[in-house]
Amino acid sequence: MTNIHWTGKAVKDLRSLPSKDQNAIREKVNAMQSYPNLKGLDIKKLTDSDGQYRLRVKSYRILYTLRNNIPVVIEIQHIMRRTSTTY
Repeated sequence: MTNIHWTGKAVKDLRSLPSKDQNAIREKVNAMQSYPNLKGLDIKKLTDSDGQYRLRVKSYRILYTLRNNIPVVIEIQHIMRRTSTTY
């Protein structure tokens, strides 16, 4: 079982979210403790990002990197839904 590290910014981002979303994010991030067996998680390596990955949870993207094979959560981004007025 792998411990997951959080940066200060990631913790601040998490605390600013509604508790329902916080719980969903914590649940998915805790599922990453079984690294490298990450079945069932929507994870993608980001291109041109120097080893960063994203985990998709609801309308949020959890950006993380691996340091010595330990996931380090860097940031949580809220992705707004695209509508006809987006463009």
